[in-house]
Amino acid sequence: MDKAIIYIFETKTFHCNNCNKEISTGEEVWTKWKFPPKVTAPQLKSIKELEFENAPVICMTCADEIFRKHF
Repeated sequence: MDKAIIYIFETKTFHCNNCNKEISTGEEVWTKWKFPPKVTAPQLKSIKELEFENAPVICMTCADEIFRKHF
C-alpha cells in the first residue's frame, strides 16, 4: 500500500488511510504505533505525535469492516 498523506497541514485535519474520511476531534481510530511501548509511554498518542509521524489512521467503520473480512 502506498503511504498516503494522512495529516493535511493546510487544513490541520487527519483523514482515514482507507476511505479518506475526515477524522473528527475526539473520534476513536486505529493507528499503527511502535510495539511494545515503553512502560513509561502513555497509551494514548497526542495529536502532535501522530502529525509528526504522519501515522496511518483508520476510522472505526473501516476497522470494523477489515476485522469482519479477515477473521
